[in-house]
Amino acid sequence: MNLCYAVVLFSCLILALVQKSSAIYCYQCNSNEETYCSELFNREGLVIEPTVCDGIYEAKFCIKATGMYEGTIGTRRFCSSRNHGNTCEYVRRPGDEREYRSCIYTCSSDGCNGASTISKSLFPILGSFLSIILLLLFK
Repeated sequence: MNLCYAVVLFSCLILALVQKSSAIYCYQCNSNEETYCSELFNREGLVIEPTVCDGIYEAKFCIKATGMYEGTIGTRRFCSSRNHGNTCEYVRRPGDEREYRSCIYTCSSDGCNGASTISKSLFPILGSFLSIILLLLFK
């Protein structure tokens, strides 16, 4: 395999994996309004795709919030321009004796907030692929 062929192949792979960088696509729903949007995200029998986050200025992240978030209990999936981190804590509402486990998960690839656990990014996959190509080229 010559170097030119490997570079073209790698470039085609990158273009196939990377969508336009102007906006991220995230699942956007609220379990209080859409029952499929629960923490387990039951999409069985539904055609639900991530949608473009063009309504949020400089959206770069997809968020999944479970438990108590902004005063309501449930699960929300949404777009954000801010990295909220990946944390869980116990929250008690004023006047409520019960504590609620609340978690927030942040990710930065298209549709990443649909899974029960959030995937980080494509960089490890691309790094592995590049390593394989380099190994093949310089055997």
